[in-house]
Amino acid sequence: MILFSVIVANFNNGKFLPDLINSLYQQTYSNWEVIIVDDCSTDDSVKIIQSYVEDERIKFYRHERNLGAGAAFKTAMDNSVGKVIGMLGADDALTKQALEIMVKAHEKYPDASMINSDCFWCDENLNILHKFEHYKPLQPNQSLIRNLTIGSFATFKRSAYSKTNGFDPDFKRAVDHDIYLKLDEVGTLEYIHEPLYLYRKNAIGISQNENGVKAAQFSKIAKINAYKRRIGTKKDNLTKREIRNTQFHYHQMEFHKALSEKNFKDYAIHFIRCFPLINRQTFKPFLGSIKFSLSKLF
Repeated sequence: MILFSVIVANFNNGKFLPDLINSLYQQTYSNWEVIIVDDCSTDDSVKIIQSYVEDERIKFYRHERNLGAGAAFKTAMDNSVGKVIGMLGADDALTKQALEIMVKAHEKYPDASMINSDCFWCDENLNILHKFEHYKPLQPNQSLIRNLTIGSFATFKRSAYSKTNGFDPDFKRAVDHDIYLKLDEVGTLEYIHEPLYLYRKNAIGISQNENGVKAAQFSKIAKINAYKRRIGTKKDNLTKREIRNTQFHYHQMEFHKALSEKNFKDYAIHFIRCFPLINRQTFKPFLGSIKFSLSKLF
């Protein structure tokens, strides 16, 4: 049987971890391990995780200081040994057949670097609210760089991951988008139109509520990095105009953020970097940004 590694990056989600671990105990597929990396939580996460480590399938590592989600997932990946790997949010869980279905899918699609699924949107108590279908099918020969919406449960082959430069420890958010784009460059993508993942509505979730804005910025960085990697390759890539627009919107968001924080040095840096990126599509948004800035400054 293929060993399935579930990797988890945790920060202050201790109260949700029992749901995650119990969902693994309930799996119809038994050959799994879970690697949980605690990113220097200040809640009772460590105590809760340690209560499960007598089970040799549960591996626990702890960062001595908070390094961010990218570094935590990298630590988890580096300490996993499974042939197939799945990313699981510390506040989320899996349906009972998730691992079994994914293992069969990876066996069916040997050239697939990554396979994803639909998911259930749940309330804070993990009660299912509805099926959440946020995946948009890619067009023929189209890659994720043009349509960066992906489903959960995100799983990938170790052999494919080894062809990338892996999880970026500098990414605090949108770690999934960064690794998805990298995996997209080394294999095919497949999708299971069945909900295998329980996505919890969580006020402090890394990509939810106000954290969503921060995640969107890191997602833009992931896309910009992917564009650079794909130059000179046959892989589908953004046009020069598309990447300039992406860069513009990144710097626009950054100078708005700097202005709200009264960090005028960063504000000036990002404001100036917008100038060479202005075109017909970004001219009006730029004028709007100037008006917004003036209203805040005077």
